Amino acid sequence: MALASQSGRSSSRRSYMSSRRRPQRRRLLLLLFLVACVVAAGWWWLRDDEAAEGGDQVAATTSDVVVGDVDSSDSRAPVPSEITLDPGPGRAAVRPETRRPDDVTRSARATDTNVPSGGTSTSPTPAPTRPATSRPTTSRPTPASPATRPDPASSKTASGSLADARRLAETDPVAARKALTTAWVSGGLSAADRRSATVLARELAALTLLDRPNLPDNPFITTYKVRSGDSLERIVRRENVDADKMFLARINNISNPNAIRIGQELRLPTGTFDAVVDKSDYTITLFQRNEAGRTMLVSLPVGLGEFNATPTGLYRVRVNSKLVNPHWINPRTREEYKANDPANPIGEHWIGLEGIEDANRDVDGYGIHGTIEPESIGQQMSMGCVRMLGDDVELVYEVLTHPSSTIEIRD
Repeated sequence: MALASQSGRSSSRRSYMSSRRRPQRRRLLLLLFLVACVVAAGWWWLRDDEAAEGGDQVAATTSDVVVGDVDSSDSRAPVPSEITLDPGPGRAAVRPETRRPDDVTRSARATDTNVPSGGTSTSPTPAPTRPATSRPTTSRPTPASPATRPDPASSKTASGSLADARRLAETDPVAARKALTTAWVSGGLSAADRRSATVLARELAALTLLDRPNLPDNPFITTYKVRSGDSLERIVRRENVDADKMFLARINNISNPNAIRIGQELRLPTGTFDAVVDKSDYTITLFQRNEAGRTMLVSLPVGLGEFNATPTGLYRVRVNSKLVNPHWINPRTREEYKANDPANPIGEHWIGLEGIEDANRDVDGYGIHGTIEPESIGQQMSMGCVRMLGDDVELVYEVLTHPSSTIEIRD
């Protein structure tokens, strides 16, 4: 008897069933392959979205660092991480590490504050600074020249006005001073002409205000006759003079401010005095502002903050901040200097500044003061303040007043 497996019918049936199963297996494998492709594509798509979201978060975190006191044009530039004092006051060495800009701003607020005791603030509030677009490589850079060359047209105008001032100096010093102002503010003077203009300005200031008898039709002064009971301080208050009583003594050649006599004729300055600090050439220029306009008085050399730390903007004299022989504590070393101490690094005069623009309204702790390091003039060696020689800062002290005077610090 033949087995079922050996029969012809069985063989043909197995062949038929086997041939049926093969197409079904192919379809199943194809379906599994398609599902795998879909899953893989979905996984890649999700991973790209997560990466994009992560990048946006990083960008947002980075932009947050810029917000605050750091100027966006320089917010990511490497900055010194720590400033340590050398043996001489005001000199510093830099460690070549870097910090986030907000950390540096907090550090600058703590160290660039020079308010002496006796002013309006012995623990100044944090002061935002405007960082420079480039930083000097040493703590004692040489004075910089203006970055751009004067426009030829403005140079021609400036040269012509300076020539007019020289020509008028002997015959009409009032007109000469106005012509010199036109030349100075034009921005077209060469370095050599600016030096020449600085010398001429001193001569014209002496002729029109500081050191000579009255000139006819002089808009820079008015006259006053001393009355019974007068003192220079009372005259300043009664006549609304925008200057210190010691300035009246200066321009009237009075050696003893308490020794004035009835009937004595005094010269009083007209208007208000302003100052402009040009960081590009390390100068402070005094202007007399009255009904005749704003006229240059003198230009004097200054020292500035290390690493370009002197903040720019428009300022005025902080109320009750003008001090003579101030008591001062070094904010970095905590070393204390009593009043009249000849070793006091800030010298004998302090003029506190406060910002009057939205960008610098909370700037605090900076001022104009003297120095016991005359070699620092024309250099960046202070903690951010404007340094001056003793006789020069005394003049600035006498003419800048609260709240009338403005002090512009510009690059």
